[in-house]
Amino acid sequence: MKLCLEFICMVVKYFYIVIIYLLFVMPVQGSEVVTFSSGEWPPFLSSSYKKYGAGSHIVTEAFRTQGVKVEYRFYPWKRSMEMAKKGEVDATLLWSKNKKREAYFYYSLPVMTLSHVFFHRVDMEFEWNTIQDLNGYKIGITRGYYYGEMIDEGIKNGLLNTEIGNSDLINFKKLIAGRIQLFIIEPEVGYELLNEHFTKPVKSLVTNNHQPIQERKWHVLISKKSPRALYWLEKFNTGLSSIEQSGVIEEIMENVLRGKYHPNYKD
Repeated sequence: MKLCLEFICMVVKYFYIVIIYLLFVMPVQGSEVVTFSSGEWPPFLSSSYKKYGAGSHIVTEAFRTQGVKVEYRFYPWKRSMEMAKKGEVDATLLWSKNKKREAYFYYSLPVMTLSHVFFHRVDMEFEWNTIQDLNGYKIGITRGYYYGEMIDEGIKNGLLNTEIGNSDLINFKKLIAGRIQLFIIEPEVGYELLNEHFTKPVKSLVTNNHQPIQERKWHVLISKKSPRALYWLEKFNTGLSSIEQSGVIEEIMENVLRGKYHPNYKD
């Protein structure tokens, strides 16, 4: 009888240990899962890049500090946005702010800030300070992109001579061939494309001006249709602040410039 009681006590003891583990230990290990839709935007977002790109890596690390795992699903950008609007995923990344999106999403704290700059051939001297300094140049822009108020107003008012390309890669080919004199793109994205698609001698024909055309903050968008939208928002913002203070984000952005997220990068 005594042995039976001891056995029962032991079973009850281990039962409570299992319950405590399920309630407290497993969440820390990442039992919660948040789902994201995304498009391709190397080196920041890509299904083929390490850590799914630098932007995804920041998001993963922010949620990891809160015991949350992230699941990424990659689609064309339009579908990625629509899925998040409908609540088919919890969130989408990375997007800038506009009023139309506020009806469907909660904005996170800024994940990163990027600048647009002018790329040009090294055999052309180029400096600029005002929009008037851009007179006489043919400027390549990519279809569907927004480059800030100055460029937008300059195009509408006929102050800028622009030529639309269907992709950033096409615009780089035009720039190298001399069909356009300037091309607008983020340095991180621009040099990633050059490294991916052009030989070293060809890449050496191109450089960038360091004067920012505009700076844009990029955010995680949490779908208001997600049942736990405000919960995910609080978790992410808390984690993001934590990894920013610890220097993780700065290290990730430095690794972007080193090309460490490229699929073929070797330590």
